[in-house]
Amino acid sequence: MKSEMEQISVEVSEGDVWIRIRGDQEIEEVTVAGEKRDDLKKAFNKAIKESQKEVSKKLSGMLTGMKIPGL
Repeated sequence: MKSEMEQISVEVSEGDVWIRIRGDQEIEEVTVAGEKRDDLKKAFNKAIKESQKEVSKKLSGMLTGMKIPGL
């Protein structure tokens, strides 16, 4: 399933900013005013990974407290 998500690619632009992101939430490219910005790409990817970790922790805690019959 992860490889299927990696194959999805979405491109968006707003003003002079253009971003391409994969379905697995990995930023592939950021361009500002026609200039490729790897520093922004790295920062966005780092922020996405950190937010995913926090959400994962929160969901894990919620699931631990749930009593699901049969599990």
